[in-house]
Amino acid sequence: MSLIIGTAGHIDHGKTALIKELNGFEGDNLEEEKKRGITIDLSFSNLSKNDENIAFIDVPGHENLIKTMISGAYGFDACLFVVAANDGLMPQSLEHLEILNLLGVKSVIVALTKCDLVDEATINLRKKEIRDEISKFKNLQILEIFAVSIKDKASIDELRNYLFTLRAKKRDEEGVFRYYIDRVFSLKGIGNVVTGTVIEGSVSKNEKLFNYDAGKEVLVRSVQSHDKFVDSAGVSSRVALNLTGIELSELKKGQLLSKKGFFRGFREVDAVVTAKNLIHSQSVTFCVGAKNVPAKVLILSQKDDSYFVSFKFQSDMFLKFDEAFVLISDARVIGGGRVLNPVLEPLKRAGKILFLASLLKHDFVEAFSILKEAHKNGFGIISSYQRFGLNHEEAVAVAKKVSNVFVDEKALNIYDLSAVERIKSAIKFMIEKNEFAVFSAQSISLKLAWASQNLAQKALDELESANLIAKDSGVYTKKGVDLSKLKVRLEEKIYEILESGKLAPTAPYNIYDDLEIDRVSGDNALKKLTAMGRVIRLEHNLFITRNSLKMALDKLREIIKNQGFVNVTNAKDALNLSRKYIIAYLEQLDLESDIMKQGNDRVFRS
Repeated sequence: MSLIIGTAGHIDHGKTALIKELNGFEGDNLEEEKKRGITIDLSFSNLSKNDENIAFIDVPGHENLIKTMISGAYGFDACLFVVAANDGLMPQSLEHLEILNLLGVKSVIVALTKCDLVDEATINLRKKEIRDEISKFKNLQILEIFAVSIKDKASIDELRNYLFTLRAKKRDEEGVFRYYIDRVFSLKGIGNVVTGTVIEGSVSKNEKLFNYDAGKEVLVRSVQSHDKFVDSAGVSSRVALNLTGIELSELKKGQLLSKKGFFRGFREVDAVVTAKNLIHSQSVTFCVGAKNVPAKVLILSQKDDSYFVSFKFQSDMFLKFDEAFVLISDARVIGGGRVLNPVLEPLKRAGKILFLASLLKHDFVEAFSILKEAHKNGFGIISSYQRFGLNHEEAVAVAKKVSNVFVDEKALNIYDLSAVERIKSAIKFMIEKNEFAVFSAQSISLKLAWASQNLAQKALDELESANLIAKDSGVYTKKGVDLSKLKVRLEEKIYEILESGKLAPTAPYNIYDDLEIDRVSGDNALKKLTAMGRVIRLEHNLFITRNSLKMALDKLREIIKNQGFVNVTNAKDALNLSRKYIIAYLEQLDLESDIMKQGNDRVFRS
């Protein structure tokens, strides 16, 4: 079992001293921390019993270090909320409770410290005050209150034994590994090391990860968890990773490590926020994981203290659906919430509010329906993990529950059925305009970039069932067209187009588009023409008729006769063609037996 317990509470209420009594670790290691007697940075330690391990995160209690407290609290399974019996709840105690509530750290164990300084009546009063205050937060639950003193070993032992009965909160063990870096350093003989909390999934030695903020793939050389080298580590673990493939200067606190390809970065996301007196266009500090970045708040709607908002950032943010965050303004916590739409979604305001409302309820069928109506050319679910917290199988299952929808399970696209009708209309128009058109699902998909092959195939199947088109050898034509005669006609049409181009070679796909034929049919026709010797294939997939090639090579030879050599520069001037075409002709000229190459020039062999 692995469990992460973090401290919270006002400065000088004894958080660090309590951790020291529980596991013997003195967290204030920095010289400034010892000098001032306060915790400045996050402090990490462990407490083990048999195969059970508790990782402690000791956070600073000073109001000026609230961002550091948030980065630590992001990974808590439970909180050890520390209140000095002689002081009671203080301003920073309440702010820490607000942060825990916003981040969804539900389980709270209260340690009433310094109980040797007060009488029993005061202890009971403090317990009531704490229960009353925590009951105001809907996401917090007191598991137990312990009256302790570092001078009373029995009280510490009782607390310690209780902590080992706790279990980690439910996290996605099978999900994609996610991890925010909260410390960066280099060790002699080892290299670059980062630390953080495994939020989802697991990480293994020799595994490749992607640093999204740095845009670099890294290799995990080794994994250390709870002061031991391990082959792998999962959720609710404090983990140090020895990374290669990236410079120390490129590693920063707050960067996201995960598997490559699962996240895209955006400078605008949508969320639900709980706050008092949030102001439109207000500048805030957006805190997620160990990352703190400036953001502008754009309010979409408000109901009491709940807001739907859009955040605008100065750089890309790699966020995930339902990810918790906290907002700070003027060094004070003003609110927080959950990311609902982590990608840029160009919905109109009214539609976006409905969309966010469905996401808030986790009603993905309704959310998909809204997107389907908004995106007539379909929308993709390849990023379903980032957008909705769903794997592809789960997203496809949701999509199939949406009415009037075509789900392409291969391309992971979702279309309104009206898209099929629009494709059918496009095909009907094509065969009416050009009765010799040859097409396939692939060529239709290439022509209509928004349409997947499977969607195009559905349209073709329906037109074939209606006897408007016919299928032969994997391609479709207008019903009643003789495909064998059509193939001969295609060869002649392609030859005519190439011949009309004279010295300008042509890329085949331009011809196919003009003739409205699929690539397979066009390629087959070109292959036959080249096999017959009527058409020559140059470098760079360019084609020209034999007659035009002879004309071009004759002109190049004429340049050599007049100037003693030919190269890209003088050939380009003489033939008035692009550099790409000239190079293709010169490379063809190199194949002639009486031509030799000298540097960049071509000359006659002597």
